[in-house]
Amino acid sequence: MDDTPGTSLIATADGLGRSRRLLVALVVGCTAAAAALFGPAAVPAASAQDGGIEKVDVSLSDQRVRVWGRDGGLIRDVPVSTGTRGRTTPGSFRVYNRLPRTVSTVDGVSTMRWMVAFNGGIGFHGIPVKYGQAIYTPLGIRPSSAGCVRMSDADAEWMYWNVPNGTVVNVK
Repeated sequence: MDDTPGTSLIATADGLGRSRRLLVALVVGCTAAAAALFGPAAVPAASAQDGGIEKVDVSLSDQRVRVWGRDGGLIRDVPVSTGTRGRTTPGSFRVYNRLPRTVSTVDGVSTMRWMVAFNGGIGFHGIPVKYGQAIYTPLGIRPSSAGCVRMSDADAEWMYWNVPNGTVVNVK
């Protein structure tokens, strides 16, 4: 390998082959590490990303999430709990990321399953757990979060696997 300053691994005579092998090893290693750390749900299946989902509407007044199909039909109607004191911002956003497990940025202790992010650190997720206990969440009744849209773990997992990145989320 060429150790001359300013030369990259790719610039060496056989470096391109080595770079590809290193990249493949890195990707395989990271995927294995994610699977070991988070379980088999670490990376959504490709079929989850085509979904047939047109949009997701979050109703702050009804404390409901409605998932609409490309054909205009209602696919899912879910009771939720949004942010207190207006912390779930109204507007139109897009799903951009998902994590099978995440830790609250509010207290650094509470964990949530099935995060589907659509507005900065705000997203859909399951019921938070703090010190091994589920945090009381009045789904479909009133806001109780710091901004995210809480739902049952089963509904959050469904969202994780079925609402693809790029899906429009309307909060009103």
